[in-house]
Amino acid sequence: MQRAQSKFAISGKEIFNCERLIFGDFYEGIDVDTRVYKQVMDLEKMVDKIKEFLEDYNGSVKNQMHLVMFLDACDHVCRISRVIQQPLGNSFLLGVGGSGRQSLARLATFMSNYKVFQIEVVKGYGMMAWREDVKKVLLQAGGDNKETTFLFVDTQIVNEQQLEDINNVLNGGDVPGLYKKEDFEIIDKVGMQLCVENKIAVNKMNMFKQFVARIKTNMHMIIAMSPLGGAFIERNRKFPSMINCSTIDWFSEWPE
Repeated sequence: MQRAQSKFAISGKEIFNCERLIFGDFYEGIDVDTRVYKQVMDLEKMVDKIKEFLEDYNGSVKNQMHLVMFLDACDHVCRISRVIQQPLGNSFLLGVGGSGRQSLARLATFMSNYKVFQIEVVKGYGMMAWREDVKKVLLQAGGDNKETTFLFVDTQIVNEQQLEDINNVLNGGDVPGLYKKEDFEIIDKVGMQLCVENKIAVNKMNMFKQFVARIKTNMHMIIAMSPLGGAFIERNRKFPSMINCSTIDWFSEWPE
């Protein structure tokens, strides 16, 4: 603050001249060619705009979200949207269950014009089904070149190995031993095209590296966990990329 005052001759009151400091690029809509990223100056207008997005979302899906969009909730939506639109942007949502983390993450994904992917844990769901789901979303991000968010909640943990796979995706965009021989038809086809475009020697290693690089560009993890209990601390110690490769968004208690 003192440096700002001495260097630019402005006071703290002039710097913090708004109720909340929020940025977004959603005012012109989702499908416009150029989305202007700017500071939100009118909070009421922002809330109304996000309510419109919620109506559009509910009109496009079977499982509608009947949410009350108030300022704090809209603040989180803007924050999640801003994070996942950054290169290698991943969001780590911390809060107790029922705080709206999944719903707001879905709305932020819709506002970003991304595809959301989430596993469905049913009876008998194990590591084999998990690996198939992970492979499916990685091939979607890398093979189909689609901006994708992978929404994962701690209540979906059936095996701690899942978190190691997520740790690998966050850190390197790949899970060792995930792909089968038939999967490399897609990987090699996309990798060869990217090698040619980037003027890189076409070989197996470079093709796979280019494919993984596209996954890292298009894939955005949104992890929702409760910070309560010793399991959360232990998981962060074992799988540090969840914090190191993500931006944390704390869901505090909602105001009355």
